[in-house]
Amino acid sequence: MCFYYFLLSFLAVVLLGVGSVLGYAFRERIALGLQDQMYESLDQYGRRRLTTVSWDMTQEDLQCCGVEDFRDWNERIPDSCCMDDYGARKRPCQQLQTSLTIYRTGCYEAITQTLVRNGLMLGGAALLLLLAIVPATVMAYYMLTTI
Repeated sequence: MCFYYFLLSFLAVVLLGVGSVLGYAFRERIALGLQDQMYESLDQYGRRRLTTVSWDMTQEDLQCCGVEDFRDWNERIPDSCCMDDYGARKRPCQQLQTSLTIYRTGCYEAITQTLVRNGLMLGGAALLLLLAIVPATVMAYYMLTTI
């Protein structure tokens, strides 16, 4: 029983440490991969339900449109790019593309800004997990060797 606990906690420490280091080391490559996937998924909008819902939720929650900007949609701008007016209705941004009707920030920029803002919190959570798991792993190893 103690062996399995030691093994699982040791694997958790290794995975958390390796994942953190690799995520930091390859952050530029990950960002470029995200941008490429966003461009590829634009063609799937309206055809695949999960892609459509994902884009709509992202654009509404982050108040962004397209990957770089609204022109990525090539004249078929979704309603989720349109700003709400005071009556909680969408403004007609497909016909009237102005800064008063359409979100101007691209979603790639909005996502990266959100990740940067929350990066400190993610790093702190990983550090807290390590501070909790490492002593437990040491105690499990100690119990394993004394039995």
